[in-house]
Amino acid sequence: MPVIIHCSDPHLDRTKTRLDRLLAVLDEIASLPSVDALVITGDLADHGAQDEYDELLRALPSDLPVLLTPGNHDLTEPMLDALARHGRPRSLDSVIDVAGVRIVGLDSHLDGRDEGALSAGSLAFADEQAGGTDDPVLLAMHHPAVPVGHDVADATGLTNREALAAVVQRRANIIGILTGHVHAALAASFAGVPLVGAPGIASTMRLGNRTDPIANAHARPGLAVHTIDAKGIRTVFHTLARND
Repeated sequence: MPVIIHCSDPHLDRTKTRLDRLLAVLDEIASLPSVDALVITGDLADHGAQDEYDELLRALPSDLPVLLTPGNHDLTEPMLDALARHGRPRSLDSVIDVAGVRIVGLDSHLDGRDEGALSAGSLAFADEQAGGTDDPVLLAMHHPAVPVGHDVADATGLTNREALAAVVQRRANIIGILTGHVHAALAASFAGVPLVGAPGIASTMRLGNRTDPIANAHARPGLAVHTIDAKGIRTVFHTLARND
């Protein structure tokens, strides 16, 4: 059964604190007995700067397929340039096939905006990639297509949800959607399939509508472990312990 690790929102900013949180998550992943792929759903860099992307790409495991999607803190040209510089495809829509599962990464970010949208090109890419295989397909993107119960997060989610739903409903082999953005574990249903959001690496969203700040940077980082079988996707959320 394929095992896919899903984490999100490292927000690397060239500080030791943010990098250490990412490295702790990557160390935890490396300790697991079986992992087939790693998916990171956006806000890779806090300011969309070249050196922030370089720091992330240098830290990623070299022995594991990795899929990256951009988030609202990411910037198109610096991220594309960094991907190319590190030998990765120069595209913000991407796909990897691992252990009989296709994972399709979609660009939901808009430079300089907090809310997200999938372009016609990204939607067509999702449709084409799902239609081009008989394997189960997971879609991955930064912005969730469902409300989460926090006014700030819900005002900055995916704005063209109906267009995404049309793709999901057209392709029966799409078995789930992986998201980030809200810095909290999220389990929901969208267009008839599970939508699962990963916990944040840089911080955790505070409960309710609390703001100033909205995020708790002292909470431990977390990740989601997705196992795929004939019945679909099963998810276990894990928060790192103090001594991890």
